[in-house]
Amino acid sequence: MGVNASGTTRQAWFAFDPRDWLAFDRGDYLATKLVLGITALGSVLFGLGGFVVDAVTNAPLPMAYTTTVPRGIALPRGATPDGPGPATIELLLKDATFSERLGQAIPGALLLAMTIAVVWLLFQLLRSIQAAEPFTRGNVRRINAIALIVGFGGLLAQFAQGFADNAIYTTGRLPKPSTLTMVLTFTPLPIVIMLVIALIGEAFRRGVVLRDDVEGLV
Repeated sequence: MGVNASGTTRQAWFAFDPRDWLAFDRGDYLATKLVLGITALGSVLFGLGGFVVDAVTNAPLPMAYTTTVPRGIALPRGATPDGPGPATIELLLKDATFSERLGQAIPGALLLAMTIAVVWLLFQLLRSIQAAEPFTRGNVRRINAIALIVGFGGLLAQFAQGFADNAIYTTGRLPKPSTLTMVLTFTPLPIVIMLVIALIGEAFRRGVVLRDDVEGLV
């Protein structure tokens, strides 16, 4: 705003609208729902579609393989060292049977089911927040459900992948990976994510309690 020669004030042309860029408006909610929908649709197409296409075309089946690598030997591209000796590499199994393909597809199917369930719960959560009712017991249950799905579902997918790999190891089609009869790869990341989401759920639960206390005082 400025003052001209006659003493009257005028609005400056460069004035900015003090918009809160972290606040969600209707367009932000719509964009978030669109991203969630694309995520669910992409998971179905690439998860189930990839399995069907590979089975029809009899494409080599990729699978993880743990072996001992002597010192001084360079690891192939994409290999993951598991310590001073073992390393996990990706092998392509030719002429895989239907049962072998199905076993390797089970972990992906579990992750697909987890993705769809989490997307559906997030949709419900967004609808409630958009309706200006974020602190509800229903939202607390949704957040806790997401935490359980991510945590225990992630662990289950890891165990399923281990059983699927070892089912192929026992057929004798691959060299024995180690002296162990069972090889499982475990990462605690799903549990860590579950705890973080559970903390968010606890914050929402406390918000519900505070809202009930305030309504009780009115």
